[in-house]
Amino acid sequence: MSKEELNDFELEQQTMIENENKTENENNDSLFDGENIVKENPDDKKDRKKRKKFIGTVVAFALVLAVGVVGNWYYENTDASSPIQPLLDSAAQKTLGKAELVDATTTVIEENSYFSSARVERQNSRDAALEKLQAVVDSADESEEAKKAASEKIAQISASISNENKIETLVCAKGVKNCIAVINEDSSRVDVIVDTDDLSDTLIMQIKDIAMAQTGCSFENVSIVQSSSQSNAQQSTDTE
Repeated sequence: MSKEELNDFELEQQTMIENENKTENENNDSLFDGENIVKENPDDKKDRKKRKKFIGTVVAFALVLAVGVVGNWYYENTDASSPIQPLLDSAAQKTLGKAELVDATTTVIEENSYFSSARVERQNSRDAALEKLQAVVDSADESEEAKKAASEKIAQISASISNENKIETLVCAKGVKNCIAVINEDSSRVDVIVDTDDLSDTLIMQIKDIAMAQTGCSFENVSIVQSSSQSNAQQSTDTE
């Protein structure tokens, strides 16, 4: 083979190699571009987002289901009445306390009944006396002196009724629960019956001052009596 032929052969071989390399590079570039197209395809991105969202939804549902199962187990294995029971016990104790107060309420009713009865009895006695005195005043057979004396007695009784009401009002204003005052015929003596838990020396002095101011009677002629239930309770306390 001549030198020229050898050179032509080498040139031809080199050209073939270059063509092969060029073809291979083009194929690689085409493959790389295809991968880029796949990565940058908007539809593929949307699909991936949908898949992620679906997976997130499934995970969230699984968590909710798990919490529900745990909550149901806790509810079934917990005594719901346990935190409420102390409140029920407290209510029962309050009801019991209210039942225990029945005796005290009965005592109060009896006490009020006593004062009411005493007022009615006092009023009936006064009404009867006023009726007799008024009969003397209206009688044509009675002397003028008798009629005058009867009229003075009527005025005295009316004044006593008014003074008794004033005493009772003023004494109750001192914190006494109930009170009844009884003034005798000539207004020389006053008896004051009081319903109070504590008949202190201060209260006694206040009641005496009220009675003396309304009637004009002396200090020693004002008698203060504590109602029987309160005095018995005080005696019981002193004994203990």
